[in-house]
Amino acid sequence: MICRLFVAGLLLSGITRAQVNPVPPGPIRPWVLKVAPLSLLDFSSTVQVAVEGVITANQSLQLELGYGWQAMNPWLAPNRERYSQYEVWRGRAEWRYYWRGGQAPFGVYTAIEGLYKRENALEKATMAIYGEPGQVQYYRLTTLPISKDVFGINVKIGRQFPLLPNGRLVFDAYGGLGLRARSIQRTDLPDGYQLTRQPIIDIGPFTTYGGASLFSLSGGLKIGYTL
Repeated sequence: MICRLFVAGLLLSGITRAQVNPVPPGPIRPWVLKVAPLSLLDFSSTVQVAVEGVITANQSLQLELGYGWQAMNPWLAPNRERYSQYEVWRGRAEWRYYWRGGQAPFGVYTAIEGLYKRENALEKATMAIYGEPGQVQYYRLTTLPISKDVFGINVKIGRQFPLLPNGRLVFDAYGGLGLRARSIQRTDLPDGYQLTRQPIIDIGPFTTYGGASLFSLSGGLKIGYTL
């Protein structure tokens, strides 16, 4: 939440400055390579990189890809006994329209973004083995694959501006609203077996079982270099 408030403050100040001091004309920088440092602090930590390409004077497309693994995610520490071989893939595609005097890739913009995230792991769980009468015969520990898919769409507003006079090093901050749908799958669950309940306090990447759709808030920043 603190990060999102910080980003919102940057956006408000950026919009005000853009109204007073529009982006000066200069050579068009058709490509911007970026990294997203805040993605390392996400609950699904990833190393995130993006590339933005200018398609018209005030429009651009951005593609983003991220990957994370268990050792780099501090939020998984309480669940290290439960999950192993955890990994996450994340991809985003975004269309931007620069306005209020902006010239792509600099200025205030509105964007529509689609995203996809996939998380995989092996989950250690207690399995109940049932007999013919329907009663539990015994329990045993086992490990089963589990995965989560997340699809989403966001509408965002942001500002991208140069940090150096030559326009090479850039800063990009944004915030937005959207919808997300997620589903969790367990595979290789044998017939006659039932997964027992996990602890009541269950905070982890696969906490929400079954399908779920919900509103989402997004906010972030990127550091980039123009080509």
